Amino acid sequence: MGRPVVTFLSDFGAGSGYPAQMKGEVLRRRPNAVLVDLSHEVPPFDLLTGALLLEACVPSFPESAVHVAVVDPGVGTARRPVCVVDPAGRRLVGPDNGLLSPFLGEGAAVFLLADPLLVPRDPSPTFHGRDLFAPVAAWLAGGGDPARLGPRVDDPVRLEGLSPRRTPGALEGACLAADPFGNLLTSIRRSDLEGRGVAGVKVAGREARLVTTFGEGRPGELLALWGSGGRLEIALREGSAALDLGIARGAPVRVALA
Repeated sequence: MGRPVVTFLSDFGAGSGYPAQMKGEVLRRRPNAVLVDLSHEVPPFDLLTGALLLEACVPSFPESAVHVAVVDPGVGTARRPVCVVDPAGRRLVGPDNGLLSPFLGEGAAVFLLADPLLVPRDPSPTFHGRDLFAPVAAWLAGGGDPARLGPRVDDPVRLEGLSPRRTPGALEGACLAADPFGNLLTSIRRSDLEGRGVAGVKVAGREARLVTTFGEGRPGELLALWGSGGRLEIALREGSAALDLGIARGAPVRVALA
């Protein structure tokens, strides 16, 4: 068995000491763990951006890895701390506030962090990342069974808008976030086509030509393409679609089905 892998995502900021404190709690318990930062630059309190980063990054890791995700504006309140086990067996630890939505598909299991023998009893009311989630992640990385952490949660919080609405002959979605290049990630996934073709794409009422890769577009042309994570992206060849359209989130996207 190789060294356990634990990843971290937060809105703490790379320049703060908070990520290091979480890592320290894992290393105190699992000195041989491999620690990987997914990102600590999630915009403050931005659950949607955090969820999309998890969706993009977590599948690249071994299924045995444990993922700590902390974007947690409700820390210390009645919001539940949970461990999500997705259908592939991936384990994610974090707040039950929608951040873990991409891994709540059919067949997922969610466990409340409740067993006093395994879960720290008196975590800081403002830093569950260090005092609650990191210790639990270390225990899981050592081979702990998630089902021992606490009872099943049957009603986990899910973010709205991660999937499109199906209408006759079309998929109706929205822009969710912009990446550093200004490409717009949308709520429409390739799997939503269910085997059908694409007859056209419109974003905020403008036509976007469907291509396979950025280089197929003309400089300054508005494009649509399936990104590496399987979601439809809106891009501007050698430019920023977000700046060109003046949007980053919420603009309607319509995919006409062939």
